[in-house]
Amino acid sequence: MSIVAKLANRYRLWRQARHEYAALLSSIPRDRFAAFFDFGYQHYALGDVLTTMVNLACQAEDAKCNGMDIYIHILPYAPSAPQQGHITPDNYLTHLDNLFPAFLCNPLPGALRLLRDYGLQAGLVLEQLHASGVSVWPSLEQHLRRQMNYPMGHALINGFHKQHGRLPQLGAPRGYDRWAKQLRDTLFKDRFLVCVNPRQSGLTTTPSTIYRDAPMDEWIAFFGRARRTHPDVHFVMLGAYAEADRRLLALENVTILRALGYGLAHELALLANADMFMGTSSGFATMATFSGAPYFITGVEPVFSHYAEIPVGATAYPFAKQHQYLHWAREDAAMLLDYLGVVHAANSPLMQLYRKKAAAEAGAAQ
Repeated sequence: MSIVAKLANRYRLWRQARHEYAALLSSIPRDRFAAFFDFGYQHYALGDVLTTMVNLACQAEDAKCNGMDIYIHILPYAPSAPQQGHITPDNYLTHLDNLFPAFLCNPLPGALRLLRDYGLQAGLVLEQLHASGVSVWPSLEQHLRRQMNYPMGHALINGFHKQHGRLPQLGAPRGYDRWAKQLRDTLFKDRFLVCVNPRQSGLTTTPSTIYRDAPMDEWIAFFGRARRTHPDVHFVMLGAYAEADRRLLALENVTILRALGYGLAHELALLANADMFMGTSSGFATMATFSGAPYFITGVEPVFSHYAEIPVGATAYPFAKQHQYLHWAREDAAMLLDYLGVVHAANSPLMQLYRKKAAAEAGAAQ
């Protein structure tokens, strides 16, 4: 085919696609917020996606939108940013599949569309979105620059909280909340459920920043002590099966969710319904941060203080609720047990029942 014929064919396809997308996007309500995730320059990372969605939900609420539509765009021949060179045309579907449930935690549920093409769709969709008059992220200028600032900061989130006194909250992935509640009522009935994620990247096939990994010996010791001091507490290990220390399989008060055949969507749903989260600063910690459950997050890096707008050593984020704690150093078994004890005493159903009974007895005695 001659060059002229190729150009003519591409122009014909562009005109056809433009007409199709114009018709599709014209039906979008004007009170929706449009979020465009392009993995050609954004990261396949649980924490980054969840933080971005909370950021965008804040923008959407300020723009008086009552829903957020998500557009995920991937170029099959260049599916990742240069910083994630291990994600290639041969394996990107696995990485996307592993991350996809995070988008279902959208604080303002709307449509979810996956665009997989060779460059034509992305430009057309963004063009039509901006022309339609809906609120859109990112701007065309930001998209053309094809770069994001990492780590994800909390400036907009902190500002929203300061103005409104609350934040849009991440929830269980759509369609999984009922499953999580049923699992609690059966497998973990009458248990104080704690989701845990002590980072163990060094055990995976793609280890990264392994200096951030948790001291697993301390966690094993902690689980053993907790079984004696808090027999009603049950721990559920989150994260890739490869990251689960095999010693955990012998502990009666620990369940490895991946060993039961479940995946990320189930883990996020259970975390959203848990009594507490404990673990290293990570993607799961981000879910806990913006889902409202009590948590104890360890290993927060000093460099992150600038992006979170808090001083190094701060025990909580500005928007934190009761019993949501940060720790900037390495954890040990005694420290983990202390924090568990504080939250357990305040929130355990058994402790609440005991306090009610003690109050009733005190009232009767008077």
